[in-house]
Amino acid sequence: MSSYAFSTRAFNIKKVPKPENQFYDFSLPDGLVDIEIGCGVGLHPVDYAIKHPDRSLIAIEHTREKYEKFVCRIQDHGHLENLYPMHANAISWISHLVPPNSVSRYFLLYPNPYPKSRDIGKRWYAMPFMQQLLKTLKVGGTINLATNCSFYIEEASDYFRQCWGLRLSSMRELGYDDLEQARTHFERKYLERKEKCFDLVLIKD
Repeated sequence: MSSYAFSTRAFNIKKVPKPENQFYDFSLPDGLVDIEIGCGVGLHPVDYAIKHPDRSLIAIEHTREKYEKFVCRIQDHGHLENLYPMHANAISWISHLVPPNSVSRYFLLYPNPYPKSRDIGKRWYAMPFMQQLLKTLKVGGTINLATNCSFYIEEASDYFRQCWGLRLSSMRELGYDDLEQARTHFERKYLERKEKCFDLVLIKD
């Protein structure tokens, strides 16, 4: 039995600021579209775009310094036509610009876990915004969340399944042997320290 109460607050899109006007000229590409929230300096997005040329990835980063490093990383790899970097607030951008049932995969790789109990409402899976995010996810689409915090992965699994009605696809524990396949700088750092990391994939039925 979970030791916390699931959030049932309704999401109110009217309270979410609209993104900058420049973004309204952007329309989602054709075909399979994936979104990464908080992509940092872009290690995973660049690698993912190279390995999945048949899919489009929109990679959102809010911090300017990280976003600028991300753009430099893209330039170092030539032009990746299926990778779309966005310097934006993800909640604002997704809420106002992403149509319902349009996204195949969401990535939340090593987000801030906000470990203090009073901050549970800041964790992605406990936000009312998750209602809106799930509207944009296709049936059969997935959410991939990764963290190095065991409490976070357990709580996320409970929230996604019991509060949001998603189905567990896989939950993996990563260790030092997975270092060569590290997807982000955080994942690489934790695995180099021989810390455990956790990877969770859930499906929208």
